[in-house]
Amino acid sequence: MSFKLTAITATRNRETFLPRCIESVAAQSYPYKEHLIIDGGSSDGTISLLKSYAEKYPHISWQSEKDSGISNALNKGLKIARGDAIGVIGDDDYYVPEAFSIIASEFERDADVGVVSGNCDIIGNDNLVKATQKASYTNRGDLIQCWRHWGKRVALAAPSTFIRKRVIDEVGGFDEADRYAMDYHHWLKITKQFPKVRTVDAVFARFRCDTGSISFSLADEQWRELLMISKKQWRSEGTLIYGEILLSYLKYYQWPLFKRVVRNMVLPQVGS
Repeated sequence: MSFKLTAITATRNRETFLPRCIESVAAQSYPYKEHLIIDGGSSDGTISLLKSYAEKYPHISWQSEKDSGISNALNKGLKIARGDAIGVIGDDDYYVPEAFSIIASEFERDADVGVVSGNCDIIGNDNLVKATQKASYTNRGDLIQCWRHWGKRVALAAPSTFIRKRVIDEVGGFDEADRYAMDYHHWLKITKQFPKVRTVDAVFARFRCDTGSISFSLADEQWRELLMISKKQWRSEGTLIYGEILLSYLKYYQWPLFKRVVRNMVLPQVGS
């Protein structure tokens, strides 16, 4: 039985971007795949679009109904996913050619690997690559200390990351209270029980970060939620390194924030 990959896309009223995402899955030469598209009750032309694509591509399944947010929509996809490994791709993001072949081979050659992650190109609305986030992972401690290590020692881009299904079955789905950093929260839960993460030095996907995208328009809210999730994690675990993480948090995040607030309070007085 061949290893199957499932891509899940949550969408709502995005008929402009969605075709590129759908076509990127369809263009994968790897034959054992499915694409689940969970629509949140679109009122534009998305439904007609999904009907036509489902008729064209047998690997596509879709449903449309109101949801309580992205995490809720993704969990609906997880419940019906039939793949041996599952990835989440935004409706305005897309996979590069042959990514699925590489991902499947990495899972197949090591049954203990729970997560496979590759590099991710960051693109703008002009579709030009602005930067590339290199996949990297050292250990869960560095993942928890996101304020210190994210983008340096640890970087798991959501569109370029797949998780083994049996791992998700054991750990569970996304926390539906999360609005922006649900992927980060999920990785924290997963790596606690399944520490083996494989990173690959190859681009798997392209991620849109520009005007109109959540990651661009709500970047501050996303970062605040990510920090809140991290803080809850290391406080609740009561690990021996609690003190070390607390000092790191104060040094790398709270202290610069405090200095910035003080500077903003003092500077206006200087010119008065």
